[in-house]
Amino acid sequence: MTKNAAAGFFALVLGAAYLIASFRLPEVTAGDEIGPKLFPIIIGVIVMLSGGALALSERRSQQQSPEAKKDLFSFRFIEERDTWVRIALTMICGIVYGLVLDWLGYVIATIIFMFFAASFINVRRHLENAIIAVSFSIVSFGAFAVLLKLSLPRGLLGFLPF
Repeated sequence: MTKNAAAGFFALVLGAAYLIASFRLPEVTAGDEIGPKLFPIIIGVIVMLSGGALALSERRSQQQSPEAKKDLFSFRFIEERDTWVRIALTMICGIVYGLVLDWLGYVIATIIFMFFAASFINVRRHLENAIIAVSFSIVSFGAFAVLLKLSLPRGLLGFLPF
């Protein structure tokens, strides 16, 4: 199994679990008529479709290429150590992001997460990474919290009037 096939299968399973959890969200009768279920359901379906498409495209390319059969179950952990370390660090940052999101708030936690995630990919470009992190955090907060009036964790910035 190649990395793409494994990633596709993992996304398919993760998307299915996320979709099942989305359907288990409670029904809300007050406020927003759409409720809290729609967005997570859409995300779960998109993740499943993306994972399935990746796994199928990888399977087709393996059937067409005899060299791909040699790499079956070869994840090249040693040869591509840097890539695997970056993946692991990004996963750790994502877990920490989820743990501190309520305490720090969306804006601060997202700036920190985006800066570190960008630094793993865009090495030694700290100013560029900081600009991307701050811009993404502020624009996404403005779009979701201000324009769409969705509730995002305020955390340390709870004093904001909007």
